[in-house]
Amino acid sequence: MKNTTAGLLAGATFVAGAGAGLATMAFTDTALPIQPKAEGWDKVDQVRQLIETHSLKDISEEDLLTGALDGMTGALDDPYSDFLDAEETSQFTDSIESSFEGIGATLEKKGEDILIVAPIKGAPAEEAGLRAGDVITAVDGESIEGMAVEEAVQLIRGEKGTVVTLTIRRGGQEADYEITRDTIPIETVYSEVKEQDGKKVGYIEVTQFSEPTADEFLEQLETLESEGIDSLIIDVRGNPGGLLPAVIEMTEGFVPTNKPVVQIENADGDRESQSGRAREAKPYDLFVLTDEGSASASEILAGALKEGAGATIIGNKTFGKGVVQTAFDLEDGSNLKLTTSKWLTPDGNWINEKGIEPDVEVDQPDYFNVTRILADADTLKVGDYGEAVSNLHTVLTGIGYEPGGQPGYFGDTMARAVSDFQADNNLPEDGVVNEATASALESRLLEEIQDEANDAQLNRALEEAAK
Repeated sequence: MKNTTAGLLAGATFVAGAGAGLATMAFTDTALPIQPKAEGWDKVDQVRQLIETHSLKDISEEDLLTGALDGMTGALDDPYSDFLDAEETSQFTDSIESSFEGIGATLEKKGEDILIVAPIKGAPAEEAGLRAGDVITAVDGESIEGMAVEEAVQLIRGEKGTVVTLTIRRGGQEADYEITRDTIPIETVYSEVKEQDGKKVGYIEVTQFSEPTADEFLEQLETLESEGIDSLIIDVRGNPGGLLPAVIEMTEGFVPTNKPVVQIENADGDRESQSGRAREAKPYDLFVLTDEGSASASEILAGALKEGAGATIIGNKTFGKGVVQTAFDLEDGSNLKLTTSKWLTPDGNWINEKGIEPDVEVDQPDYFNVTRILADADTLKVGDYGEAVSNLHTVLTGIGYEPGGQPGYFGDTMARAVSDFQADNNLPEDGVVNEATASALESRLLEEIQDEANDAQLNRALEEAAK
């Protein structure tokens, strides 16, 4: 066994849950040819033998072993520790090192729910309109409530070009999303110079922290600095985390030598810190964009730059994951992912389940968080009322059609707004939202969401950076 990845900070997490109830039972006093007073690990072997000898259900030794290993990690009551079989280990490695086929979203287990921490930029999940915080309740009609994340991932992933239907719960409503799988390349850094009020603002977006991320980041940072930027925005919104060494290498050049980038504390309370290496401050102001999808390694970056380099955090509070996992490779290709330490910010703050509060809080427009329009009905029309109509009101307002009236009631003014949209999009002008109209409305809304002019958080950061 070897430790191959020291310090995993990925947002995806796996944990298995189980429930038990009353059942019809039969008892026997027949003596069993097994040690009657098993202790310690001998008891595990005794239970295995009993199951193999007497269980009505046929189960392989491999499945029994996997169940036992899952039970051990489950006993930790830690959503970030998990045993991965060889196939799951291969998928996990692909997601960090190269590419994979699927929908492109990082998942998290919270209670009995599987939720999306963040869709990957430009991936099918984002294009379909999935958002950080969405709860996946079913895959192709099969409920995944209580399911381990690795099981859900296996259902969701598939060959490029195939379609998977996810049932998503958002804001109390459920809706189905049909998503065509694709190859998801791990391109993690995007950069450009943006002009704002006569100032050159460097912009770097980091979508996750994988093996090539640090090199890509430092190379693109050098290019931006060579162009004489006046300020720099680092965007880690929707970034679920990744590898600890990558975020340290990216961050230490901003933090002075007398300040730690991050502090790692083990179970005994012993701390190790990685100091910065900046001999002098950068000649430009620094800003970090965050939201509720910014987790783990993204929070290390935000905390280090805020407390160690004077960066201004703009956006929403981060996710709140302050622990570090180590991945131990086992001889058969399987892997144990175990929480081995917690991390603290340069000033010693532990943000687990708290997150990092922004210095400048900025919410995105309401229409960034709407649900599918026809989630619970075939049509929406005059006289309808409720959350679905309120959702439609937000959509119409977001794309520039004034629905008027009460948000939760489909009145004549809303019908006229729908008719106007239908006329502008070569649809029958009846003021009724059917499947065709709903699809056109959602496509138009996605264009608005992807238009940087409507990105309130980015625009505020640009304003602050140009001051």
